[in-house]
Amino acid sequence: MKKLVLVIVVVLTTLQLQAQNYKYGKVSIEEVKDNIYEKDTTANGVRLYKNRKTYVDYLQGTGWVFITEVHERIKIINKDGFDYATKKVRLYKANRVKQKISSIKGITYNEVGGKLEKTKLKKSSMFEEDLSKYWTLKTFTMPNVSEGSIIEWQYKIISPYWTIDDLEIQSDMPTVHYTAKVKLPKYFKFKRVVRGSILMSPKETVEMRKMRVKYAGSSVPKGGIIDEGSMGELEVMEYITEYNLNDIPALKPEPYVNNMNNYRGLVAYELSSVQFPGSTNRNYGNTWEDVVRQISKSDDFGKQLNRTKFLRDKAAELKGSSENEKELIARAYHFIKNEMNWDGYYGKYTQKGIQKAFKEKSGNVAEINLMLVGLLRECGITANPVLVSTRKHGVPLFPTLEGFNYVVVGAAMEGGLLLLDATDKELPAGMLPPRALNWEGTLVLDDGQSKKVSLYSKTHSQYNSMMRIQINDDGSVEGQRSANVSNLDAYSFRKAYGNHDQEELEAFILNDNEYDDLSDLEMKNMDDLYKPISQAYKFELDDGVEIVGDEMYFSPLFNLALETNPFVLEERSYPVDFIYPRTRKRIVNITIPEGYEISSLPAPVKMNLPDGLGSFLFNISKTPNGINVMSTFKINSTIIPVSRYQDLKEFYNQRVKKETEKVVLKKI
Repeated sequence: MKKLVLVIVVVLTTLQLQAQNYKYGKVSIEEVKDNIYEKDTTANGVRLYKNRKTYVDYLQGTGWVFITEVHERIKIINKDGFDYATKKVRLYKANRVKQKISSIKGITYNEVGGKLEKTKLKKSSMFEEDLSKYWTLKTFTMPNVSEGSIIEWQYKIISPYWTIDDLEIQSDMPTVHYTAKVKLPKYFKFKRVVRGSILMSPKETVEMRKMRVKYAGSSVPKGGIIDEGSMGELEVMEYITEYNLNDIPALKPEPYVNNMNNYRGLVAYELSSVQFPGSTNRNYGNTWEDVVRQISKSDDFGKQLNRTKFLRDKAAELKGSSENEKELIARAYHFIKNEMNWDGYYGKYTQKGIQKAFKEKSGNVAEINLMLVGLLRECGITANPVLVSTRKHGVPLFPTLEGFNYVVVGAAMEGGLLLLDATDKELPAGMLPPRALNWEGTLVLDDGQSKKVSLYSKTHSQYNSMMRIQINDDGSVEGQRSANVSNLDAYSFRKAYGNHDQEELEAFILNDNEYDDLSDLEMKNMDDLYKPISQAYKFELDDGVEIVGDEMYFSPLFNLALETNPFVLEERSYPVDFIYPRTRKRIVNITIPEGYEISSLPAPVKMNLPDGLGSFLFNISKTPNGINVMSTFKINSTIIPVSRYQDLKEFYNQRVKKETEKVVLKKI
């Protein structure tokens, strides 16, 4: 024990001493040998150091640019941390003006034979790919990485856009030391927002700096470029903000969270105004209304809806074959969904335009769903685009063009607004995929106005099961099981199993339920998106119940019981997001073997979450030949607030306890 304590003390002391020397290339053999991070023993890697510096410069021929320099050092603790050796940097581009990354270099450090071995990053390990019309991804992977390696890299991003990427202070791994400096000439005014629970006390100072600039005179700067004027030296006042933090905990995932990045500790910057010498003040602080108006005027968004003549003949055909408005909307929706193939790209803007996409029968999200808006309008239906930020994209802190990355359709009909997404073959009309179920969307009207619409489903999705069980005197079980699956549960079921044949489905069921035999599998309505999926089969379990002496023990719900509580943390930091309301109903009829009687049954229970958030009902009773069990579990709200976490945790505890409680049969 004394030896273990000594090792930990030595490790911590070494880390503290090394924290004072983070110069690139200066890694010691002791750092590589040490493979313990005592403050988080579950970590797969540790960010030993990150330094980021963002400043503004003036480049002749380009104008004002924002430059970010990054230096990062990471300790790889085990194989699960190998992913940390790959760095991905997104670069924005538009109208031939783009962000550039340069000065990339990196080193991997290993201990080999008691000596420090250095392996440098090569250009062959750097890759670049176009994600979309507006984004490029630069990726590099460090070489020769193994357990215990230390990796570090440096790079520089030069941006002609007057933006500052978020300072992501909290990583997915713990951070020993984080420093950042943001230097802004007085001409640029930014707003700051701090997100997350990390306490920050930045140091703010003012300095004078001499810069070579081109005086704008009467010209107006556009996109960071000044075309007229003469070069000269200018003394500029700079506002400097410095961040210096130690021992930052990792952002730990919790179950049922919308997007962990929504809770990451960071500082976000938004440009509010710019005023150069001799020029008037220009305000950039957008509202969401400003953002929507700008998007709606784009050639790649709103103006696409003026180019829908190619859909008129189809609209006339659909109108002639539809008996009412609801049927017309559904027919238009299914025509676009079946005619088009989604290329997998998100985005609020079209890349090739809806007409070209229609000819090619393929397009991104915007092309397919703006095409559906156009067809519905040609049919005489009031339809508009709905801008969305997907669950993975998160919730933006500022009104910004980058706040939206997805488009769905809002069709007005009697009874309210029907939301549609024609990118997914498994979706019926009126249902959005889980990726788009993120808080609120923004309905974009023709006049540039907008209004918020809820994206969450109000309809319960149901996964209901029924079993008939025959327990044999040797402890084996023979049973019949049927299930009925509806709405988004059915969507997920079709996604998982829709492309598999009978033999593959049987293998999945056998594996998932640990049956010893399966027969007579029957599936219904897998292709009918408007009907619940129906499943039925027979099964056998060799060791279905436990026999101890002259008694039998078993859970009355068998494999339908919830065996573990997903909510185990003492405290919860984030709201619980169930994505959509849900119901789980299980009915089991059990026939007990001759020569046995019921010795003990679990007691019935009825529970409700506060504020009508959910309910749980468990009933069990004797029948002439055995036992009847019914368990009904409901979650009525998509979001459960943090203030109700302890209630939810106990709610699940009681459900697990009751559904796994044993029935006891005794031999007569």
